[in-house]
Amino acid sequence: MAMTENPDAARFGELVRLHTQGSRFLDREEERRLLEEGVTRYRLRLDEARGMIRAAAAEEDMSLEHEVNASAAQLLKTLADRHGRVTRKDFDKAAAFYRARAGRNVAPADAQRRVKRLMEEADLKPARSGRILRTRRWYRQIGE
Repeated sequence: MAMTENPDAARFGELVRLHTQGSRFLDREEERRLLEEGVTRYRLRLDEARGMIRAAAAEEDMSLEHEVNASAAQLLKTLADRHGRVTRKDFDKAAAFYRARAGRNVAPADAQRRVKRLMEEADLKPARSGRILRTRRWYRQIGE
């Protein structure tokens, strides 16, 4: 990350690097705390603070939760059929994609819960699954 003329920005950059060091995934709450810190304590504009966080994340090869959510939501929409239903197999692919993008710092069950929430936000429905009794039970059990 390039050093800036503003000493507050330079100090905030150091704080961001400290938070991103050794981590592979920055969740929304951590990002929000860093943004609040940058705006209030270091007197940066929101877009400056956000840019510094993105630069540090790129430098550390780290994923930001909102970016992972956006790409996973796009994947779900692509995998859904014309009625907006996602099969269990495609759901599992989306959860594996989420984990891969998050640098494996998200547990499999947590990735499933996050993908389920993304499906609900996008108004996608689970497809029925099973050989004899085709139900959506597989989907209802996520998060229990």
